[in-house]
Amino acid sequence: MRMILLASAAFALAACNGESAAPADTAAPADAASAETAASEAPAAPAMDDAMKAADDADDANTAETPDNYMFHTDLTKVESVHLPVKAGGGWTATVIDPAQAEITGASDETMADGSVHHVVKIKPLVRDVIARVKFERRDSMDTTAPVVETRTVNLMVH
Repeated sequence: MRMILLASAAFALAACNGESAAPADTAAPADAASAETAASEAPAAPAMDDAMKAADDADDANTAETPDNYMFHTDLTKVESVHLPVKAGGGWTATVIDPAQAEITGASDETMADGSVHHVVKIKPLVRDVIARVKFERRDSMDTTAPVVETRTVNLMVH
């Protein structure tokens, strides 16, 4: 268990240092007692240093399209905005990988200052010290059984 926690902590620190790769899936504790022990042993995510605060300020002000595997630095007081391209006749679906970590609070098509239109999805983090992941799938129609033509994953490092 400590090896998994150390590996998770190492990944979190690497992500804070500019890497934006999505985290690997980790095994869940087998029972509630193991989960409680793991939570008490887990190191806290580092507080935002000046570089992370700058990255957080930049993504708050951003109106550009959000790339695949983007990492938001955030906290529980914020709602982050993911900007996705709008294609006529198509649509995006968002899936929070662990619904206990974040929730989708809204989505709408919005016109940006440059005149482009983005599908903007609002995501609220729910717990600290995690990297919450949200998977976005685009289809060429509004039919949710249609083939997926594009997939993006966005990560939220919650401090």
